[in-house]
Amino acid sequence: MQTRILRALRIHEGYLSGEEISRALNISRAAIWKYMDHLRALGYEIEAFPHRGYRFVSAPDKLLPFEVQHGLGTRKFGCDVHHFESVASTMDEAFRLALEGYPEGTVVVAESQTKGRGRMGRHWSSPKGRGIYFSLILRPGIPPSQASLLTLAAAVALSEAIETVVPQAQARIKWPNDLLVGGKKLCGILTELRAETDRVQFVVVGVGINVNNTAPQLLPEATSLRAETGVSWPRLLIFQQVLRTFEKIYMAFLRHGPGAVLEGWKARSATLGCRVRFTERGVAFVGVAEALADDGGLMVRLPDGKLVKRVAGDVLL
Repeated sequence: MQTRILRALRIHEGYLSGEEISRALNISRAAIWKYMDHLRALGYEIEAFPHRGYRFVSAPDKLLPFEVQHGLGTRKFGCDVHHFESVASTMDEAFRLALEGYPEGTVVVAESQTKGRGRMGRHWSSPKGRGIYFSLILRPGIPPSQASLLTLAAAVALSEAIETVVPQAQARIKWPNDLLVGGKKLCGILTELRAETDRVQFVVVGVGINVNNTAPQLLPEATSLRAETGVSWPRLLIFQQVLRTFEKIYMAFLRHGPGAVLEGWKARSATLGCRVRFTERGVAFVGVAEALADDGGLMVRLPDGKLVKRVAGDVLL
């Protein structure tokens, strides 16, 4: 009902009387007052004037479900949004929802996380209202061997979406799942899945983007859009663009295979052609990142001429 009231207020120019709302939505005037109080508690500014009614003034700087879905225009991604002021981890919450059968495109988003995590159990700093922290449920029905390609697809989508909203941010992808701007980490991606022998049941893609984080909130190797450009950016617009772009790339991947994802990743790579260092069974290797394999693995040429494939783990530039 809150969503319906907000929609009515937003599309109506000027004041909308309580009587009109009551008649259109078939609710009592007392119920309208309660909903208005709840919307104000969420941070919406709604003006009330005797004998004239209610007028929408502004929305809070939060990634609330109605705001995310307003004008989104996607088919699946973001059609069901679960919002939290604070949660331990959006990944944990989304994984639980996926186990309960929630549909593809369901999103869990939080203003802050107390136990946000990245790959290999690392902590992801999630200061309140500064970044975009969300997890997305996918049900691609692909073999487990192709699941890693969804991480690449997410990275391509994030890079393209961020540059659409913030053109001066040349976001490049460090294998396998980090976005770099100016050589520093702007965004991290984490994928977890439940699979059978021959088929993926679901995948949860978790994303953390540093948007308006200030220098004291960032590690030395990290950056934010605000740190790079000197101005704050609307998290909502970025989040909506990420959902639109990711859905487009994901649907193309399901229809046409991984070709476009691989080419998009190569075009935005910060890794290919660079000297890299990785560790395998406790032994460090240095080589040149030469190519991207069809399954998303990184092909590295060692000094002795041997070509090896990395399919997991960290690679340092």
